[in-house]
Amino acid sequence: MNSKAYNKIEDFVNDPSFINWVNKSQLTDVKFWEHWMYQNPDRNQMVLDAKSIVLGISFNKIQLSEDKVNDAWATFEQDIKKSPKKDSYQIPFYKNRKLQSIAATLLLFVAISVVYFNNKSTTIIHKAAFGEVADISLPDGTRVKLNSNSTLSYEDSNVRDIFLEGEAYFNVEKKPTTKAKFIVRTNDLNIKVFGTAFNVNNRKSKTKVFLEEGNISLTLKNGTEKKMTPGDLLSYSYDNNVIIEETKLIRSELQISWKNGSLIFDRSTLESAMQDIEDTYGFEVIFKEDSTKKTLITGALPTQNLEICIKTIEKSANVSIVKENNKLYIHKN
Repeated sequence: MNSKAYNKIEDFVNDPSFINWVNKSQLTDVKFWEHWMYQNPDRNQMVLDAKSIVLGISFNKIQLSEDKVNDAWATFEQDIKKSPKKDSYQIPFYKNRKLQSIAATLLLFVAISVVYFNNKSTTIIHKAAFGEVADISLPDGTRVKLNSNSTLSYEDSNVRDIFLEGEAYFNVEKKPTTKAKFIVRTNDLNIKVFGTAFNVNNRKSKTKVFLEEGNISLTLKNGTEKKMTPGDLLSYSYDNNVIIEETKLIRSELQISWKNGSLIFDRSTLESAMQDIEDTYGFEVIFKEDSTKKTLITGALPTQNLEICIKTIEKSANVSIVKENNKLYIHKN
């Protein structure tokens, strides 16, 4: 694609490929600039400033109808003809307050139209399918790992206000000059942060938040405010209006190992482990004997290959797992 250097805003604004990315008109350009921003996080603010300029100067040709423009100019010309004359001397435009007022009204009319038609935001949606982990670079420089069966969405007019369904790990780009907040919203709570790394799991009618570094503030949907420091884990359900879990973790990898392609368990029940398998692959898990649900397992399960994952569980829990259609049947050996 493009190998030129981009060192100042003018380099972006005058580049056709960049303009295509801003207008989302060429898929190859969109992919190029998303990759370029990921590779050049130090220039993301310059990119956003250039994007604002491009959007600001883009003129929508249907903003004003031809009739409205002609009527406005006809009125303008009539007022000029009606302007008082004295000894054939015309008052200069820059001294004529009436003409200035008319011109200002016309400019305001055009400006309002430009703002109205160019400020329509678009919803951007990223999805990760079952058995897939997606790497996403947001326009502000924030990096996101989106777990299987998860959806992340935001308005292109506010890329630091995210809605999440599923699970994602965020490494938020700090904005020390503007101190712009980054917000992650789920059905249960809102997370406010200036720049940090944290994991959000919004499944099973609850939201679980683990903070790896930095500081964040949670606003639960019942109005409760919670401050979190590194190592804190909080799980909350709005449906039941209850904090399910609130603790300090020593082993952070137990919460975020999925982003590296594995699930790590430390004396976890087979039932809880299989819930993660359901979320990752979309299979319904059926236990043929309830006693096997409480079997404890320790170890790591690969998330990129279901067959290997099943064999690892069978060996660790001393069970047999039969896959039929979209179901996993677990039998005690």
